[in-house]
Amino acid sequence: MQGPEGLLAVRAWGNPSLPTLVLVHGYPDNASKWEGVAACLSQRFHVVAYDVRGAGASFTPQGGIRAYALARLCSDFKAVIDAVSPQKPVHLVAHDWGSIQAWEFA
Repeated sequence: MQGPEGLLAVRAWGNPSLPTLVLVHGYPDNASKWEGVAACLSQRFHVVAYDVRGAGASFTPQGGIRAYALARLCSDFKAVIDAVSPQKPVHLVAHDWGSIQAWEFA
């Protein structure tokens, strides 16, 4: 999917009509870290995981460390949730650096 600054690789499991649960990974991981968890939760949730900028199949920004500022990471997260659950709130699970991004967004 198109994020505000580049392409973000997004994976989904389960029925999109169920409540959405977004999983945010840490570094140096990617969304594949969540595959086992997503499989377990996909019976009760529409599970979405994405490769954050600079990881996995998502775009790698230019501009060094400034390209990873929390405001930019939050913009990516918002783009994902706006795309996968535009009308309803989402549940959020995160670990490592993903939890810092999630906390900032919340």
